[in-house]
Amino acid sequence: MNDASHSPASGSASIAGRVLRGVLSVLAILMCALALGAVLALLSLFAGIRPCWLMLVGAPLLVLVLLATGSLQGRIAPAAAAFAVLLAGGYAECLDAVARIAALTGATFTETLHTGGIALTMQVAELGLSPLNVMVYAAAAIIGVWLARSRTQDSGI
Repeated sequence: MNDASHSPASGSASIAGRVLRGVLSVLAILMCALALGAVLALLSLFAGIRPCWLMLVGAPLLVLVLLATGSLQGRIAPAAAAFAVLLAGGYAECLDAVARIAALTGATFTETLHTGGIALTMQVAELGLSPLNVMVYAAAAIIGVWLARSRTQDSGI
């Protein structure tokens, strides 16, 4: 009769555990997406191509890492995967924009980021996007959604 599963405290521990898992999943999604965006920006600068093309390879890798860590679970996994892919792409585009401004002005990356601020960075990143770039990012997000949906359905989550 002294079973711990029937005590009122186990319900609150369960809720606290779910909230903690949710917060950790959100943090993992943010950190992995931003890390991928930084890596894609760096690779695109070295390769001389736009970050969107590298996202076609990065999107499945990002989703697989998030699935392996348990950060994508439940019904919201496809939406979270799309968010992560688009966040990584947006961050890569912003870093690429700062690097382009720095190259034109001769300032360092940090000086350019602090002087121009986020508004200038976002505007240059937006101006650098063509309809083809947007379609490539949409395709990468669709790949991420498909992969997250197929993996979560296979595992029964």
